[in-house]
Amino acid sequence: MASNKSEEVIGKLDKVADNLETATSQLSAVVTQQQLDVVRERISALEGDIKTVKGATEVSSEKLDEQFDQIESDLKAVKELAEDFEKDLSGLRALALTGFALSTITMISLIMCAAYL
Repeated sequence: MASNKSEEVIGKLDKVADNLETATSQLSAVVTQQQLDVVRERISALEGDIKTVKGATEVSSEKLDEQFDQIESDLKAVKELAEDFEKDLSGLRALALTGFALSTITMISLIMCAAYL
């Protein structure tokens, strides 16, 4: 009878062990599923952040392109102004040299006139 009760106790303990093993595996599956859900939520949030950053980057890129175009047109205008300024400076130099030449000729003419008189 003692061996019969021992076998009953061992059988019950086996059943309890099986139930514990089943419960443990079910709890592991639940925890794993919860972790997967948390990971999915984080991935969704990060995807949203990536879309936001991508949109901001595209807008920033467009603004930079516009600014580069503006800078390019400004540089062309400055180049044209510098060329015009250089032409004006050359003209002023020519006028100054012409004025000097005319004043020199005038002085020589006055000296010659004074010498003949």
